[in-house]
Amino acid sequence: MIGDEHVEVQDGQKNDKIPGFSIDINDSGVFVKIHSIEDGASSVNEIAIFEQLNKQGVTEYNRSLIIAAIKAADEQPVKVAEKPKVEPQPDPEIQVNLTRDKMEATLEIVLPPRCTPLTLESVLEKIKASGIVFGIDDKAIQQAYESPGTRVTFACGQQPIHGTNAQIKHHFILAAKSRPQEMEDGSVDFKNLNLFTTVQQGDILAEKIPATPGIAGMDVLGNNVIAKPGKDMLLPIGKNVSVVDTNTIVADIAGQILMINKKINVMPIIEIKEDVDVSTGNIEFIGNVTIRGSVQPGFSVKAEGNVEIFGTVSGGIVEGKNVVIKMGIQGMHRGYVKAKENVVAKFIENATVHAGVDILVSDVILHSRITAGKKILVEGRRGLITGGTIMAGEEIRAKVIGTQMSTSTELEVGVNPSLREEYQHIRREMKKVEINLEQAQKALSILRSMDQHTIPPEKREMLLKLTKAQFHLVGQVETMRTRMVVIEGEFEEMRTGRIKVADIMYPGVKVVIGTLVKPIRDILKFSSLYAEDGEIKIGTFK
Repeated sequence: MIGDEHVEVQDGQKNDKIPGFSIDINDSGVFVKIHSIEDGASSVNEIAIFEQLNKQGVTEYNRSLIIAAIKAADEQPVKVAEKPKVEPQPDPEIQVNLTRDKMEATLEIVLPPRCTPLTLESVLEKIKASGIVFGIDDKAIQQAYESPGTRVTFACGQQPIHGTNAQIKHHFILAAKSRPQEMEDGSVDFKNLNLFTTVQQGDILAEKIPATPGIAGMDVLGNNVIAKPGKDMLLPIGKNVSVVDTNTIVADIAGQILMINKKINVMPIIEIKEDVDVSTGNIEFIGNVTIRGSVQPGFSVKAEGNVEIFGTVSGGIVEGKNVVIKMGIQGMHRGYVKAKENVVAKFIENATVHAGVDILVSDVILHSRITAGKKILVEGRRGLITGGTIMAGEEIRAKVIGTQMSTSTELEVGVNPSLREEYQHIRREMKKVEINLEQAQKALSILRSMDQHTIPPEKREMLLKLTKAQFHLVGQVETMRTRMVVIEGEFEEMRTGRIKVADIMYPGVKVVIGTLVKPIRDILKFSSLYAEDGEIKIGTFK
């Protein structure tokens, strides 16, 4: 018992005549008094005294003194221990933690054994002392208070809203994103080719949507969190355009829109109302060219934009982005027609024609060398291909291929001609570079074997130059190898090339698909030729 209270405990049965003991705890210490019986002895068991002391929080006491007091049984108080220290009761642990960015705070309450009572006021005081003032959820605090040992997120900051970057909104669709319309039956609409994008003076071409500054946030301590402002950008102003109202681009002239180096340009369309011949000379222009007549033998038309010719190309040279020839191409075994994207013509005869994408012919291809990156389609009134070499990356399609006279005609799909030429060129160039690299490495080996302390200055300079040259050559070889791998991957993708004939294919035609070759010995009708399982197979047209 704590303080000056007096405890009397009797050992044995509850009988006042039976001697017992008492424990007195006061400021002077812990005293044990043994009550004697008539013969001066005591029957008190020391174990009972030990147990009673322990119950009253006295754990450190002198056992010898207690045993001696039992033997003496003289009812004299014997000090057996110092007054026990009263251990203070621990307080509840209220843990408030912040994330590193101070955007979130958690609360967890831990109740140690025999702790002082928990109050909601103490929890709120702890939160206040932590400096958390923003985004507090009172329900979450109540939950943590009612569920000790559970970690609860009780405050969340407000994230900043970062600004958006400036953007350019175009008010036109570039012709580069348009292609001739392919109809449901697979034919091509030659009347609506969608190859040109023209504007009038004063037309709005584009506008800049300005960058926004963003909206600041706030962390749980009440500090502002700065938002990142959006990035501004320059207006893509090219030739023949101007800016109005700070952020709007308009056309200064009527003409063709061209994107050059990511800038908006309006280029006038050169229109030749007659033939390209001695009266006009050769034509070379950055924009589009329209020719109302024909291109005569020996003359050329070269444009960065599209070329539209209402007549024919007769032995001349034409280069452009898209080339449209309303009548046709009479090559006369001289000159050529080359387009970065598409070539459209009524007929092609004795000519060399190359297109980066598609070649679309409405009537015939006769005795010509034709190459296209993707498709060659001859599907007009006659839809005839006969004689020459026709090569396409993906597909060749016609109504009639070859003649009854077994005219030699070669069709090849599955390899982009431009890529194949590039691949062969890289292989040739890489052999040269590898020879130069080998020679440089041999010379370096000789120079490095010399005593570097006595090597002449001219040899040291040569060593430096060869070292630089070696690194440059190694870089060239790696670049070439990387490009070859890319091209080989594209070759692999194009192995699914097909040749389709809607009416008849005559003997005398040689079909090449990738690396497979098949001479046509019998007439084929309404057929499709493709590569499968290492051979060229023949299926139906569809």
